[in-house]
Amino acid sequence: MADRKPATPLCDQFGFDAEWREAQLTLIGLDSHSRDDVRMLHEKLLTREAAERIIDQFCSQLLKNRQVADLLSSFDLRHLKARQVDYFSEFGVRFRDARYFESRAQVGVAHARVGVPLSLYLESFGMLQCLILESLPGHIEDRSQRQTMMRLVLKLTTLDIALATEVYHRSRIQDLDRSVKSRRLEQNLLRTRLEQDALTGASSRTSLLRELQNAIARCEKTGQPLAVIMADLDHFKVVNDTEGHLVGDRVLAEVAARIKAALREFDLVGRYGGEEFVVLLENTSPHTAHQIAERIRQRIGSQPVHAAGQQVEITVSQGIGMWVEGDDRQSLLKRADEAMYAAKNAGRDCIVEV
Repeated sequence: MADRKPATPLCDQFGFDAEWREAQLTLIGLDSHSRDDVRMLHEKLLTREAAERIIDQFCSQLLKNRQVADLLSSFDLRHLKARQVDYFSEFGVRFRDARYFESRAQVGVAHARVGVPLSLYLESFGMLQCLILESLPGHIEDRSQRQTMMRLVLKLTTLDIALATEVYHRSRIQDLDRSVKSRRLEQNLLRTRLEQDALTGASSRTSLLRELQNAIARCEKTGQPLAVIMADLDHFKVVNDTEGHLVGDRVLAEVAARIKAALREFDLVGRYGGEEFVVLLENTSPHTAHQIAERIRQRIGSQPVHAAGQQVEITVSQGIGMWVEGDDRQSLLKRADEAMYAAKNAGRDCIVEV
């Protein structure tokens, strides 16, 4: 099995580079002198035993809130407490290191994914901050040291709150952005389904009729010629009856591909219904329209369609209708349809123009 690509660090995802991290530390007032204070904080206050006691108090207060209790009901509380104690064991340690920011960022992402409301998230941080500060007098008797530790706790919790909140916010934005992109993709797929015939890949009837309406509107403004070819496969019912609908579907798909191959880049072919196709030729003279129809006839009839081990001979009858002033979509299609039936009556596998 191929190795999984390692996840991009959150700091890289959110742009928390060295310059950004240094700016946050400077703003809060954490510098190289703070390292000794962090060491003292862990020696005098944040021992494993003390951290476990603070976390027990923290969880007890949190669970008094019904919303929190509901959120935590599906989690292993003992495991969550252990994770919180581990979180405390790194509190402020190597705060200049990118890995410290990374670990704090992971907390924000985790809470965002769980769906913890931001207001509740900030209140919980504030509560934890208070519990740490309330523990100081019992562990540090020296008043000056206690004040130093108090300022350090405030700085470190401020950093954690700011970082986790920033990540929480950006994570939610990313989720919303992914949701919007997913919705756009769904809309594009739906639009493609509406505009494209699923079986043949030609334009759908709805899309074809819309484009024909637009082409007529352009003709009315410019006076340029517009030709419509109505193409109907000959004896296609026999193919379905003798070879089956799966073979019939394969024939329709292949015919659509052959029609496309006979057209110019700017021409349009759509499946009008059943085995009928309509070709829309803008700025096209009757002579050129007939040439294109002949290319279509030859491409379809020159060689059989291979499907499910069968060789299906197929031909097409085509009628050409040229737009005249006063034509609307219905009248133009009707004239092309009448020409196509005239081709059927003339022996099939031929072209009639009206």
